[in-house]
Amino acid sequence: MTLFGREPQVRSLESAAAEAAAGRGSATLVEGEAGIGKSALLDVVAAHCDRLGMRVLRATGEQLEQDLPFAVAGACLGVLTTGGQANQARVAALLRGEGADRQPGAAGHDFVVTEAMLDLVDDWCAAGPVAVLVDDVQWADAQSIVVLHRLCRGIAQYPLLVVLAAAPEPCGEAMGALVRSMTAKGAHRMNLPPLDPRAVAELVEATVGAPTGPQLANLVAAAQGHPLYLSELVAGLARDGALRISQGRAETDHETPAAESLQAMIMSRLGPLPSQTQTVLQHAAVLGANVDLPMLAAVLETPVLELAEAFTAAAGAGLLVETEAGLQFRHDLIRQGLARQTPSSVRGVLHQRAAQALMDRGADVERIAEHLAQLDHTEHGQWLMTAAPQLTVRAPDLAVTLLRAAAAAAPDDRAATSLNLALIRALLWAGQTDDAEQVLHDQLAAFQSPATRTQLLELRMNGYFRQGRLQQAAAAGEDAARLAPAHPGRLYGFAAVCRLLIGEFDTADRLAGDALRTGLATGDAVAQAYGHNTLAVLRFSQSRVLEALDLNTDAMTALDNGDATMVVDPLVVRAMCLFALDRPAELDLVLDAAIRRNRDTGGVYLTSAQLLRANVLFLRGRWDDALAEIRAALDNPDPLHQAPALRGLAALVAMHRGQARTLDPELDELATARVLEAPFTAPLRWAQALAEENEAGPGAALDILFPIWAQPPTFSPRCIGYRLCADLARLAYAAGDTGRLRVLADTTADLLSRQAIGSVEGTAAFCAGLLHEEPAQLLAAAAWFAQAGWPMHEGYAREHATVLLAAAGCLQPARDELAAAVALYTGLEASRDIDRARSRARQAGIRQGVRGPRGRPKHGWAALSDTEHKVALAVAEGRSNPDIAAQMFLSPRTVQSHVSSILAKLGLRSRVEIAVSASTVEDRAAAAG
Repeated sequence: MTLFGREPQVRSLESAAAEAAAGRGSATLVEGEAGIGKSALLDVVAAHCDRLGMRVLRATGEQLEQDLPFAVAGACLGVLTTGGQANQARVAALLRGEGADRQPGAAGHDFVVTEAMLDLVDDWCAAGPVAVLVDDVQWADAQSIVVLHRLCRGIAQYPLLVVLAAAPEPCGEAMGALVRSMTAKGAHRMNLPPLDPRAVAELVEATVGAPTGPQLANLVAAAQGHPLYLSELVAGLARDGALRISQGRAETDHETPAAESLQAMIMSRLGPLPSQTQTVLQHAAVLGANVDLPMLAAVLETPVLELAEAFTAAAGAGLLVETEAGLQFRHDLIRQGLARQTPSSVRGVLHQRAAQALMDRGADVERIAEHLAQLDHTEHGQWLMTAAPQLTVRAPDLAVTLLRAAAAAAPDDRAATSLNLALIRALLWAGQTDDAEQVLHDQLAAFQSPATRTQLLELRMNGYFRQGRLQQAAAAGEDAARLAPAHPGRLYGFAAVCRLLIGEFDTADRLAGDALRTGLATGDAVAQAYGHNTLAVLRFSQSRVLEALDLNTDAMTALDNGDATMVVDPLVVRAMCLFALDRPAELDLVLDAAIRRNRDTGGVYLTSAQLLRANVLFLRGRWDDALAEIRAALDNPDPLHQAPALRGLAALVAMHRGQARTLDPELDELATARVLEAPFTAPLRWAQALAEENEAGPGAALDILFPIWAQPPTFSPRCIGYRLCADLARLAYAAGDTGRLRVLADTTADLLSRQAIGSVEGTAAFCAGLLHEEPAQLLAAAAWFAQAGWPMHEGYAREHATVLLAAAGCLQPARDELAAAVALYTGLEASRDIDRARSRARQAGIRQGVRGPRGRPKHGWAALSDTEHKVALAVAEGRSNPDIAAQMFLSPRTVQSHVSSILAKLGLRSRVEIAVSASTVEDRAAAAG
């Protein structure tokens, strides 16, 4: 296929395709008005990618499908029907609503589907280069736009080409955000201008078989370089017999176009067709861009063979084209023009009949709903009630529209109640909580049976919970439980969790006990799990960790027999207990299971699990791994608002590494005293304290940090909050604040009596050693921290032992401890701590010498952390991110974050270059061996 006048654009996209095939991907947004040639350009790119051996994925956005989640992404990936590869079948099942009953709403389910789609593309990219080409993306649904946005993020590291074609002005907030995001990340924006006169002449000559004469040249100039207008103009002249070849040139006697507008020109193709064929085409255009012959035959009550003859003629007239998906209108302008010629009353009848035909075929509920939504009256209420659960998941906005209309026109109170219950569920699923609350209020105000009232209260509590209105959610749950429903224990358990999350521990304890007693009395395993697990969290908040672990074990045992998802995840609670008990091997396995389950089910505790893992990695000194986990977690939905903790932990690493202050204005505001009691801000305050130490001294830093230990935040009790005590003791010692240092020594000693593990032993010894200035205690602390695998804390202990040993005249031991401390800090790349340790040692009369330990290089293979090195070798083997993630107990997004860091450290641009570099390194090592 030849595109005239588009040589620069074709060359640019073919070059991008070649780079993608070689391993370095890119994204391009092609913009231009309708008919300017975007689709033709995508055809050329698709053919070129196919010749390069790339997997080509194509889709086109349709205005009629904007309310269908993942319609464009699903079509592009070929997952709208069952079958295909196992990973495609999983995505198809998710799109049908599999597992949706475990979701609190559309956002969670959308996240699961998005992640599954990204994993699918990732697997394909590991097998070979991939091209994703989407036309008319301005009509894409919001969920598909999110998938495209995520595909374009970090695209350079993949053998992936993404080309999106859109109208010049993006439609809708989601599309506008995609354009801004793509532009910010370096995507190329390609605007298709009108063809220049040379290209126009070449196109006409190729079409008519001869150069244009003067009169024809004047006439085609009216097209102003618009390819579709131009081709329709020439085709119209040919149909009218108004073209002739004279003296080797194509000429015409017409002085003006036969039709004034492009739309009229396109519609002129209908002229030679029989009126019956024209009517069939008009009716088909009303029902969508794709021609479904069996459905249309049922709608028009016409034999399929008769319709086939009509469509064959239409294809010959250039109105339809044959694609892999079947017959389609050649251009949406054609479909729009034909559809407008059908009266609105007839359009309604067509949609009504189409819906019935699809029902008879057992078609997907969303396809049926698309047609029902076009009607101005309500029918098929019984079908809607049956289809409502699946339709709510597959197309929530359509479900809301249809259920609202059906409820308003219900024939009796019983039907109205059932439809309103379904409407409330659809509104909540779609995130329209204010509208759901209004319908709920109206229904509760009406007389309802106890069973219906219970359902309404349960819906209300779920709605409140999603909005974060936990006080009201708890009250609704308690009200529902008092109505003696089938499962009151679960409602008490739900209310207990809400009370727990808002810090009403006494009430939460009482309600958890009610849930447990009721669950045991009725045999309700889910209620038992609620009770046990909520009590576990309460005991954990009291630093009664072993009791919490036993209760959590009971919760997990009960849940083995349950089938409901709770609003507290026992796996995450178990991980918290294991974290507090220094049981790393078990902790890693439980965290991996928690992350996988929450990622696969859209659980609200995915970020919680990743935040906990990042904290563990930080304490173990695997700071690059912690940062990768943080970057991945910041991409997650964040219903519990834990982003401050993630950013605070990243800021801690930056502060220790001597980087510029990373607390941006948003974080500075969060770190103010008025939000000290807000959940998940302790790491942020910790980072703020380190920044203040540099600017105002240790006393000011201590004032910021000490309240977190004196009055621990709800979700950072002392059983895990003691990890900041080394910094607190260090700051108190430097500030000469003996009073607070004594408090630290006493409280950590008390914690040790209840939590006798290595890291607490080390913390208590460190605080006591500084209080009494005993180097032996500090060295004992260092040994405990070394056993626990906490290198930063061990460095603190050895750094302070250096100063005290020097003061006691033990100069060589002091030098040895300084060297050990600096070596530990060097392994962490903690330049701030290295400078402080050496400065304090110099003041004590100890100098390390010029050499000292060498830090890890900033670039090259030696710069990679152990995890990064393993990921790089796996990438070099051609393994996909999901495959690497499964092997290394990471999430695929964390692996992606590691790959980005690897590319930066190696100075490379793609995964293919990582493979080449790894091979070179291995060859050098073999030669050296």
